[in-house]
Amino acid sequence: MEKKDILFICQFYSPEYVTSAELASDTCKALAEAGFSVDVLCGYPREYVGDDQKKVPKIETADGVNIRRLKYLSVSRKSVAGRLINYFSFYWAVLCRLFSMRRYKVIAAYSNPPMVTNILNIAARLFKVKTVFIAHDVYPEIAIKTGKAGKNSLMTKAMGHINRRLSRVLDGVVCISNEMADFFAEERGMPREKIAVIPNWHRDLYEGTDAAIGDGPFTCGYFGNMGICQDMETLVSAIEQEAHGNPKTNYIFAGHGSKEKYVADKLSGMANVRMPGFLRGEEYKKAMSSCDAFAVSLEAGLGGLCAPSKVYSYYMMGRPVIAVTDEKDILDDLKKYNCGIAVKNGDANGFLEAVKKLAEDPTVCAEMGKNARRCFLENYTREICCGKLTEFFKLIINREQ
Repeated sequence: MEKKDILFICQFYSPEYVTSAELASDTCKALAEAGFSVDVLCGYPREYVGDDQKKVPKIETADGVNIRRLKYLSVSRKSVAGRLINYFSFYWAVLCRLFSMRRYKVIAAYSNPPMVTNILNIAARLFKVKTVFIAHDVYPEIAIKTGKAGKNSLMTKAMGHINRRLSRVLDGVVCISNEMADFFAEERGMPREKIAVIPNWHRDLYEGTDAAIGDGPFTCGYFGNMGICQDMETLVSAIEQEAHGNPKTNYIFAGHGSKEKYVADKLSGMANVRMPGFLRGEEYKKAMSSCDAFAVSLEAGLGGLCAPSKVYSYYMMGRPVIAVTDEKDILDDLKKYNCGIAVKNGDANGFLEAVKKLAEDPTVCAEMGKNARRCFLENYTREICCGKLTEFFKLIINREQ
């Protein structure tokens, strides 16, 4: 039996408009363009599609990639129970396709949903196929750090068992940060030669037209996920504190997640805060272009377990970044390129000082914005990152078993 090259397993895929779907779609398209035969097993889209895309074919070929979309239970993701139902339902839908996986040279799976990694375990042992894990986040460690799971819970123990077995059979791990690569080497025992550090990216929407800096109220934007991993508390505290004086800065919070309601409730009624919900297409580009700077956040201690990929869209737009995080790769970017300001978790005053510095000095703001754009072009374009992924998969396929 002649084997196909690569099977990708991912919950979200085009035409869904969340970042994880775009990243998976870009990756598979690049691999197909490089000459690989690429198939995808993904979830059937429900939540993250437009009204004109409700009827998506269950099987199709697009951009040279063969896509099979699996129906699974899809309920609201705002609760832990809802997310678990979705995860296990998708896991079962993929597991039912297990024996078709013997037809591939390499099977790659993303870290969302976390339990899908067990399918790599099973396939590697049953069919002797090569396996690649693309780690966007690390579980159960994130759940433990954020207090969503106990160290001795049944789920934690089960995932720990799966991860230990997985580390023994994986042929490669793609980590999105250097800190995450260190975690896999030191905590999971993965050999360094099997680890590739390839960050996520953002599609280049830049059209050469900067939003006017210094015209009208200074606007700071936050786009993307507002979930358990994001330090929304520091941002909210800063804006509440500023409201007691005479706020001169406008804020946009555009996105979704489990903390979206917390942000909305806390900032409700503030004239200088706008929350338009999850944006896409022209609305997204227009809102991004209206910002003079952007804020990115990550809860303290989560560096190495996940990374806020929305920061690449901020670099892409050519705007300074105010980073409330201890994630080392972002801090290194800010220092190397002088493209933003680092603020410690919990330091609401520091965040306000950063906003004030950029708002009151348009020259500094503009210079940092240009540096951010250069950081993007040198590191985080789709072509650069997908090129690295293509080379990594070539190594995996050509490496002896």
